[in-house]
Amino acid sequence: MLPTTEEALAAFKQGDLTSACTLFEQSLAQETDPNGLLQAALCFHRNNRLSDALGTLKTLEDRGQTNPPALLLRADIFCQLGRHHHALPLYRALSEVDEASMRYATAMGFFQCGDIDSALALTEQLCQNTTGQRLGQATLLKGRCLAASGDHDAAEVTFGSIHEPAPLAKASRYRRARLALHAGQFEQAESALRTLLSEPNPPRGCGEALLQSLIHSGQTDAALLWMKDIEPGDIDLPMLRHATDLLSELDEPDPLRMMTDHWHRAPEPELFRDLISRLLENRDLDEAKQLLDVHASRSGRDNHWRWAHLRWLSASEAYDEVVAQRIEGPDGALETICQAFFALGRYDEALETAQRLCRSAPGDQYFIALLVTALRCLDDPRQTTLADTDTLLTAILLGESGNAAQTDAIDWPATAAALAAHHKMKAAPPTQSVQSGVQTPGNLLAQSHNPCLISLRQQIERAAQSFFDGSNLEALPEPHPLRLYRPKRPMMHASWAIRGTAGTYHRSHVHAKGWYSGTCYVEVPDAVTGENDAGYLVLGEPPFKVKDNLPALTSIRPQAGTLLLFPSYLWHGTRPYSGQGERQVVAFDYGTPNRFV
Repeated sequence: MLPTTEEALAAFKQGDLTSACTLFEQSLAQETDPNGLLQAALCFHRNNRLSDALGTLKTLEDRGQTNPPALLLRADIFCQLGRHHHALPLYRALSEVDEASMRYATAMGFFQCGDIDSALALTEQLCQNTTGQRLGQATLLKGRCLAASGDHDAAEVTFGSIHEPAPLAKASRYRRARLALHAGQFEQAESALRTLLSEPNPPRGCGEALLQSLIHSGQTDAALLWMKDIEPGDIDLPMLRHATDLLSELDEPDPLRMMTDHWHRAPEPELFRDLISRLLENRDLDEAKQLLDVHASRSGRDNHWRWAHLRWLSASEAYDEVVAQRIEGPDGALETICQAFFALGRYDEALETAQRLCRSAPGDQYFIALLVTALRCLDDPRQTTLADTDTLLTAILLGESGNAAQTDAIDWPATAAALAAHHKMKAAPPTQSVQSGVQTPGNLLAQSHNPCLISLRQQIERAAQSFFDGSNLEALPEPHPLRLYRPKRPMMHASWAIRGTAGTYHRSHVHAKGWYSGTCYVEVPDAVTGENDAGYLVLGEPPFKVKDNLPALTSIRPQAGTLLLFPSYLWHGTRPYSGQGERQVVAFDYGTPNRFV
């Protein structure tokens, strides 16, 4: 091992990631020791330099020096990037390694990628063949798999069987609290989480889960008070995100202040990216530029700065400068470059970039949306099967005679009242598509115990499953993304409600974590008529600038009681309307199982 690599390892062990990465960079070209290269990849990964980590692992592979730990790190990075279709084959290869720690890590990888069946099979093997700490870890993961599969009773029993060692017993209590939160048992979840937080060394995530419990149960004042009292050192990025969203939705002044203060105290790369994204979302270009300059003075013009600078250039409509950057790597830069090609009318290059993105992350809904947009701009016939709304979109009047959703009639006024009672916010969530309306937090249809909403979920699930099993999707060609990336068992893993009045609309967007998405119209104002497209759902209009006008694929007039299903990769938004009356909808995503627990 080279002396510079040894210096880098010493810095890495001391937690000085910046110095360690710099030293590793100096030695990588000459280093031949496989462990030195693996440690460099681990250091890059720890410092959120994922492209450099993958490049170093590729060097190991090219030299024939890869091993199970290197393969695991590569799979974990792919999983972290959402490139599950690249990660899963690696995890399958690792599942053949007959070593308990590797099998446990592989089971966790399967779980994080949404392959719950494979994760459960491995954990059950571990539960039968291990003892002590490893048995407790496997049992805990088994409980999480059962919860993700929807078997909450079995998950509760599994979590309750873990009594030792003490740290795992405490982790089990934490997972039971998250299970209660996921099931809408808010008092039980809050009590358990407060107890855990009062004890020494609470599991990581307890504070975030308590904040979620308070927000999801409508205790916004209690959530604000808890945020005020928490010690700055106990705040992590997930908590900051929830807190910032809450401050925005309660229409509090300067909602970014907590996140900004935390970044000045602890300027972590991921927090920098989050803060830049929010500033640009708010069109606060001057503040974003100041943040860029501060980061450059502290950390130099590193990969994180280059990514953020590219986003800032795009928001400033400096598209020629964006495409001149040609930044590589799995960090979101290519998405911004692709959008700039659309703005400049360079559609061939937009298509080439979209194809590269789709190859880098097969099944990514946003990348597929970019691909469809490029094909449409070029009038490429390949767009047809990807954007055929007659085949891919369905409208179902719930309870209508002759369809699979026929059941007892839904009391729509009572359902509308039940939805209205769930809305506690005053403003639109800052990172979501709705504008000038309000949205429920959490997973509405999983957490609500209201009989009207339970009935609504049952009818939606029957109708959706009937469509998923029907001839429209079955007739799609094998290479179609809806067939290639169809989950083993499509599950409703997210749901929420939106309440709007005159002026409310949705910006065009896709659902990045879905496979199929849908909306159910519970209440539609009389002001939404057939005279124009005010209040309509519009599919196919991209949210970014395209040099030449790209018309919508279709627009749909909402009707109370109607359920719409469409691929998650289709751009969709709504037109604002004027006049009296409220618009209430329930929206949801189907995809891989929810892994909240």
